Amino acid sequence: MADSKVTNLDDARKKQDKSDYAEQKVENTTVDGMAVRTYTLLDQDDSLFRVMTEEEIAKKEAEYQKKQMEEADRKFSERERQMNAQIAGEMADSAFAAGATAAEGAADSIRLDPDQVEDRLAAIKKDDRIVCIGDSIVYGYEVEGTLTWIGRLRREEEINLLNVGLNGDTTEGMFDRFKEHVVDIQAKAVVILGGGNDIIGGTPLEFVTNNYAMMCQMAMNYGIVPIVGIAPEPDHKRVPKEWKTMIDYDGNVKNLQIYKEWLLAFAEANHMPVIDFDTGMKNRLKAGYSRFFIDGAHPNPAGHKIMAAIAKEAFQNMGILAEDRPPEEDDRFAL
Repeated sequence: MADSKVTNLDDARKKQDKSDYAEQKVENTTVDGMAVRTYTLLDQDDSLFRVMTEEEIAKKEAEYQKKQMEEADRKFSERERQMNAQIAGEMADSAFAAGATAAEGAADSIRLDPDQVEDRLAAIKKDDRIVCIGDSIVYGYEVEGTLTWIGRLRREEEINLLNVGLNGDTTEGMFDRFKEHVVDIQAKAVVILGGGNDIIGGTPLEFVTNNYAMMCQMAMNYGIVPIVGIAPEPDHKRVPKEWKTMIDYDGNVKNLQIYKEWLLAFAEANHMPVIDFDTGMKNRLKAGYSRFFIDGAHPNPAGHKIMAAIAKEAFQNMGILAEDRPPEEDDRFAL
């Protein structure tokens, strides 16, 4: 009896399988020297499986990249509209004209009040909360937290730095989380260090500078002093080979330098303090630059130690950290 039930069940399954799938036609062809087997339903012109040629793949990739750029343009325009509305609503009495921030010139339109920057900076002490927002150079890619430049300053100088860096982040991502990760925790100052991932990835410079400028403006709107951070330039000979095969790396390297020049000019025009890790590391490392990076792009613990020294000097120049006192002379054994 049991055997009869099993047989009937198997028959039912076979009938079901046959009704579920239409009859197929199989064709064997050769495309660009590659054997291709194509399965086609007989009752409709619908291929179930086919290997695309290189030309077809390239076309698909081009279409995908075009859609990605269109989506990026749309998101940027929407973010800028929201930012302008926020500034207009919350800072109606501000000297900054929100309506003047155009998609092509937000960075050039924004002007911070230098007196406000100076007064607020003078009031900051090392116990006040200072947020560091950015990418892997802030987070400390593959480096233990206490050995990053932020961790070292917290431990050695007892300065109240908060690390909200994210590996792989862009200025778009930083702007999107700026309110939550900087404003809402009532920071007194914010170190903004990012943009390298945008530029290496081919994002237009005007997008990057606009995002950066709007973060600075949002900070000032909430009484937070923006501090411009400039990341150390990668050791271009040692960066991952994939970077150079997947993107126009050499062309983007030039944009990194242009971006640094813009950051310095933007900071000077708006009287903002700067932590220039790039110049600081190059001045200290006349030779053996690559030894201080994990992969040519991310500083190793030794690199972060040098970055901590650069940041310490910058915070001293800002008045947030006291100047190092020279060791007192011991005159007990003086002749």
